[in-house]
Amino acid sequence: MRRGFLLTESRHRRFRYYKLDGDRTNVVTIMSHGSVRDLDDRLLAHMARQLHLTRRQFDDLIDCRLSQADYEAMLRRDGFIR
Repeated sequence: MRRGFLLTESRHRRFRYYKLDGDRTNVVTIMSHGSVRDLDDRLLAHMARQLHLTRRQFDDLIDCRLSQADYEAMLRRDGFIR
């Protein structure tokens, strides 16, 4: 949440990325409501792909080693956001 994601609850927990200026993007990852246990590597790798990250970059985002500004710069560079 501290990296620009907002949670919307529906059938699944949907985390949508919002840019530093507050604009909504199409970058989304989804977690099932049934995910109450630790998330396995396969699911984390899937979430990383949804966010256009490698698994290592995803871990860095979670562990606060990748800032929101750096993440946003990567998304811009790779054409996922303007």
